[in-house]
Amino acid sequence: MDLYASLPISQLAAVGKGAFTEIVDIVAPSSAPAGSRVDITVKIKNLYSSTIGIMVGGALEYGVSPWPTITFPSPSANVGPGATYSFNGYFTMPSVAVTIHAYSYYYAEGWHFDDEAVKAVSLAEVFAGTISGMELEYDEARANIPAYDIPQGQRGLVHIWGRNDMTTTQRLGIHWAVYDPDLLLVEDYEDWSLFGAAPDVEHEFIGGRFDINKIGNWQIVVNLLMNPASPVVVDIYDGTLCTVAAVVPEPEFAGFGVNDYSKI
Repeated sequence: MDLYASLPISQLAAVGKGAFTEIVDIVAPSSAPAGSRVDITVKIKNLYSSTIGIMVGGALEYGVSPWPTITFPSPSANVGPGATYSFNGYFTMPSVAVTIHAYSYYYAEGWHFDDEAVKAVSLAEVFAGTISGMELEYDEARANIPAYDIPQGQRGLVHIWGRNDMTTTQRLGIHWAVYDPDLLLVEDYEDWSLFGAAPDVEHEFIGGRFDINKIGNWQIVVNLLMNPASPVVVDIYDGTLCTVAAVVPEPEFAGFGVNDYSKI
């Protein structure tokens, strides 16, 4: 006994493409990065007046023969008259753009091909960069971030370097926020490089000066960005900017000296 509702075999005479089923939509992202799993949904409508068995199939077209197939965990179902059924599938994105080629079949003492549709998925660019250096400048000195035991009362200036880790030239962007020990926002800085950085090239970002006027642990959150039209965060630092120590005043007699003495 067949598990699928069958179209009467007498209905098969002189039928054309899409006679009993119609692929009404292929739901898939417009782009995907290489190596990622791409989930798709193929929606197929039953055009017949009774319930019939419908099956989906699919393959990827991108210059490879034979075309790699798309995985559909549940590729077939009984579908009521006029109803649309969603078949869920997936594939692994290759390193080139692809065309999804979906097929529909109906059951009539066996599976019969009926309709087909296509949808393109382009290759998404994956942005890559690294926060390659961080320094805190204070008055006449500099220290790597996180910096420790910075004297209270200095004027701080943050320097951040970002590196382009891609094989193409890219503009680099930065956003950072500095918080004092009471978690009050001290500096909110954002900028983009005017020109693109070549592969493996760094760009330095320099903020504005601020008073390091509180003892304790200062925090900074740094986001390195790419793609100004639709910014993408490629690296993050969220942690200590510096620790600030109290300045110990010199005793009042520190400047006194002994010029001579007499032995009694």
